[in-house]
Amino acid sequence: MNNIHYKKRFFKGLLIALRIVFSYRLFSLLSLFTGTEKKYQLLKDLHRRNAILIREKAIKMRGLMIKVGQFLSSRVDFLPEEYTSELSLLQDSVPPYDYSEIRKRIIDELGASPEDIFQKFNTEPIAAASLGQVHEALLKDGRKVAVKIQYPDIEKIIETDIRMFKVIIRFFRGKYGRIDFDLLHKEFSKIIRAELDYIQEGRNAERFSENFKGDDRVIFPAVYWEYTTKHVLTLEFVEGIKINECEAIKTSGINCADTSALLGEIYSRMIYLHGFFHGDPHPGNIFVQNGPRLVFVDFGMVQAIPERIVRELRKFANAIVERNPDDAVESMRKMGFIIEGADYRAITDVAQSLIEKYRYISPREFKKLTVDDIWKEIGNIINVLDFIQIPNNFILLGRTIGILNGISYSLNPETNIIEIGKPYIKEFLKGSAKEQVDLILSELKDTGIRLWRLPSLLADFLNIANKGDIMVKLSPSDIEKITDITSMTKVMMMVILTVTAAVTALFFEMINQRVLAIGAAASSITLGILSLFRLMRK
Repeated sequence: MNNIHYKKRFFKGLLIALRIVFSYRLFSLLSLFTGTEKKYQLLKDLHRRNAILIREKAIKMRGLMIKVGQFLSSRVDFLPEEYTSELSLLQDSVPPYDYSEIRKRIIDELGASPEDIFQKFNTEPIAAASLGQVHEALLKDGRKVAVKIQYPDIEKIIETDIRMFKVIIRFFRGKYGRIDFDLLHKEFSKIIRAELDYIQEGRNAERFSENFKGDDRVIFPAVYWEYTTKHVLTLEFVEGIKINECEAIKTSGINCADTSALLGEIYSRMIYLHGFFHGDPHPGNIFVQNGPRLVFVDFGMVQAIPERIVRELRKFANAIVERNPDDAVESMRKMGFIIEGADYRAITDVAQSLIEKYRYISPREFKKLTVDDIWKEIGNIINVLDFIQIPNNFILLGRTIGILNGISYSLNPETNIIEIGKPYIKEFLKGSAKEQVDLILSELKDTGIRLWRLPSLLADFLNIANKGDIMVKLSPSDIEKITDITSMTKVMMMVILTVTAAVTALFFEMINQRVLAIGAAASSITLGILSLFRLMRK
């Protein structure tokens, strides 16, 4: 494509945005003399028409437009329901490219034509999406593969669209509270550019395979690196029934309820244990085989949960358990949920009310709690507090869980993915063995310091009191008794530290930290001897 085409695409996108903005300006003028109820309904109708316009143009223009539509469908924090529901209909499926262009792309990337590289190459794609399409093929040795080819001009189209959306977001600054659209644009652009790197996608597939090594209930196709480049990805060919086709699954003798439970378990392990999850679980990317076994494909959209977010999530959960709204709000701030300039007092009050609401929830009520309930609660909070947003690290996670919830319900309406994930959530909140050790060491250190300082603090207090700076009358005999108590207190503190060190040594031995266990045991013995020596002096 020439530069004129990209310029036309750029201005076409801008015109769509201007058309939508103008429709709302016109509505504001025409609705000045309209009743509140009618105005509300007319506004909903306008939302729906504009959402349909975006969806239709996205399918026609392809490229980033489809990705943006899917992204916006998950933004329940600032988009009306008419937009999110309509844009959720967008499927990453578009008309395929002409095979002659695909063939040329393969020659440019692999250095030979498909006929020379493969024993057989199907010229009709088995799947087409916004960034590339997939063809079935046979290697020379007879192995069946799926060859994913990136569209020849897609990189420049994506860069054109990224620039176009950077201009478009200027129209929306300040329109939705304090949401940072520039940051959203930056993060979304980073995700899309990463999807264009098929070598990284191959590495993602291998990472999933390693994470689930030994579990034959889940399949991730092998990567054939000798037939893979940045723009061509060749994977082991895998088959199955689309996960949303419950009737076909039943016909094959597979239990839909078991399939739904397995899906919840696999994703719980991805999110809570591995911190690395498949971010595009639509039905075209997950298949079912007998067992049931789940087959995953398309590893371009994935997310690794940053360690700092993991730590803050644990702190947030602990704050909820300890009924500490201030710490909970501070964790929310660090995770990016709170916009700069927010009213922290109001947020803390809401956090307090939520803690009281869910603190004493019964096991039966917890089992009934669904993802829809959580999204509804989030929506209510956002409606009340305009300085709360869903941070970028949670956008893809929220979208993924929402899609999973829909798939699980279609397989088995009784499925509760929160209940399925409960044991993995507990494991997540415990943290790693190292984190537990660090926490215990920190608490032991703080406790030890406080205990060690207690006698000296008490002695300082008594000295001040003895000088007459504190109006307390004590006889010499009283002071002598207190001095004896102070001396005994020191011995008691040493005994407590001796026991603490012994317990610590036992803990380290249980988690196979032999060096730390020996050090703690040595400390316990030393403190025990000192305690005994002090008692003998008494």
